[in-house]
Amino acid sequence: LGSGSYLKDGLASLYSGRSESTLIGFFGRLNYNWKDMLFASASLRYEGSSKFGANQKWGYFPAASLAWEMMEMGFMKNTRKVLTSLKPRVSFGITGRSDFDAYKSLSTYNTNGSYLFDGRWVTGYAPSSNANPDLAWEKSVAINLGVDFVLWNRLRGSVEYFDRSSKDLLYTYTAPQPPFVYSTILVNVGTTKNTGIEVSLDGDILTKTAVKWTSGINYSYGKTKLTKLSNDIYKASYLDLYLKPGIGSSEYFFRVQEGGEIGQFYGYEYAGVDENGNMLILNDKDEQIPISQADAKYKRYIGNGAPKHFLSWSNNLTWRNFDLSVFFRGTFGFDVFNMRKYGMGLQGCGTDNVLRSAYLEDKNIRTGGGVISSYFLEDGSFIKLENVTLGYNFTPKNRKLLDNMRIYLSAKNLFTLTGYSGNDPSIIDVNGIQPGVDSNSAYPTATQLSLGVTLRFK
Repeated sequence: LGSGSYLKDGLASLYSGRSESTLIGFFGRLNYNWKDMLFASASLRYEGSSKFGANQKWGYFPAASLAWEMMEMGFMKNTRKVLTSLKPRVSFGITGRSDFDAYKSLSTYNTNGSYLFDGRWVTGYAPSSNANPDLAWEKSVAINLGVDFVLWNRLRGSVEYFDRSSKDLLYTYTAPQPPFVYSTILVNVGTTKNTGIEVSLDGDILTKTAVKWTSGINYSYGKTKLTKLSNDIYKASYLDLYLKPGIGSSEYFFRVQEGGEIGQFYGYEYAGVDENGNMLILNDKDEQIPISQADAKYKRYIGNGAPKHFLSWSNNLTWRNFDLSVFFRGTFGFDVFNMRKYGMGLQGCGTDNVLRSAYLEDKNIRTGGGVISSYFLEDGSFIKLENVTLGYNFTPKNRKLLDNMRIYLSAKNLFTLTGYSGNDPSIIDVNGIQPGVDSNSAYPTATQLSLGVTLRFK
């Protein structure tokens, strides 16, 4: 409807849209347990989606796992006073993704100007995408090697190494013309690889006292790289991601190259301030120059918005009828681009309404806004008290109707400890391929208090 000829004359305002896709799947699983010592599992998914090309509608996605409880072996009997469980394990699995719009594998058309034909203006049509009959599933391949253990029947834990690859990633490349009509095409080419370790410990700290205390810590470390970006037909030397907001903007926050890490900020390296208050940057020879002389060839990798370390700490305590839970979480080893400081943090940033810091700690800088530089990057590491809940349990004397009642007071987002000067860094998106930009669009963190009652009836 949006192609109607009256729309360009302002005589109508109409639009329409329709999309439909179908997903069909078959699934089977086989589990095996031998004397509670060896555990094996295997599964297979066979799925088809109408979104994919005519040659690639269906995909096979297998998975398998194997675990060995070593404590069931005779040679481990002398360790059972200390070690009550030791279970090495390995798993492998492939999953498919189809979370993109329908009709991407088909050649589609769109309006393209108006033409005078037999005395009438006629709307013309032109290709808006190329057909790709080989458009296929994106695949996630995961390999996990780990060991679970229990010590003294009160300390439980696991150590795990993971290797997760995303293969046949979809990206829009320049299409060779001919044979293609339209200038770009969506194809499966890229591969990313995420590797790291995860450690989990959960223990009963106090068990034989009036106060019972259970505590658990989870830590993970990981790094993601783009291992493949091009093939023999579709080539790209790098990807520029996340166009900086603003009219006429041509800068991107991120650049990722084949073999490089995901989440790397790409911009100018801050090198101080001259006597006139002009921000200085480094050129391609590591010489200090005014930012007014900035050239795109001077850009370099200046930081990374993807965290490398994640930590959480949970605590549960009970005393008589009282119970208390406390949960902390932290994220470390990543940079944040402070958009508030970029847009309002300097005297010469182009707006009259600036931050107080522009005339205090940043008073010596009068020019330097308007371009992406490491000056606006800050360490985003934080640790946060996420949740505290205090409860009291009542057991009524007459339990014909009511079996138990619990009153609780819960508080969320109590405080965040960080050196970052912008928003609460816990609300900044640090996932995906464009992490760590504090865009000021997130709603500020608010402390939430809840008072509630839980009733359990007979």
